[in-house]
Amino acid sequence: MMEKVYARTKGIRDDMVVGFCPGCMHGTVFKLIGEVLEEREANKQNEVVAAQMESVFSLSAEDFSKIVLAYEPVWAIGTGKTASPEQAQEIHAFIRSIVANKYGKEIADNTSILYGGSCKPSNAKELFANPDVDGGLIGGAALKVSDFKGIIDAFN
Repeated sequence: MMEKVYARTKGIRDDMVVGFCPGCMHGTVFKLIGEVLEEREANKQNEVVAAQMESVFSLSAEDFSKIVLAYEPVWAIGTGKTASPEQAQEIHAFIRSIVANKYGKEIADNTSILYGGSCKPSNAKELFANPDVDGGLIGGAALKVSDFKGIIDAFN
């Protein structure tokens, strides 16, 4: 989750990121969310993600509906580790539930929630089969044609 990594290294708080969103509503805005390994191991991922979502919950329902959410477990960045399909579904369902609590079921159902944690051809099909995982935010695998094609093929 590059936003959080950047924010933590540059001293930018999650609540400051929303300042970039209202001026960007003409294009697609991504809100990246996720936890570090210590937070996952302490079973605090829901608490962390809910706090990160607060920075966009000040938006109107109309503006929020233009945002694409991307869950990226920080502990998976560059490690080759990935959340299991069950872990991905669990956190994506939680994210959708807090969106529904704030904006209602219709907006929650229409919100795209992407998985961005070390998606590769070998796990893409299982990750994308989950009902609350709407796609992937592909990083390094997009740099190698055969890997990227394998991920694309997972949708077929």
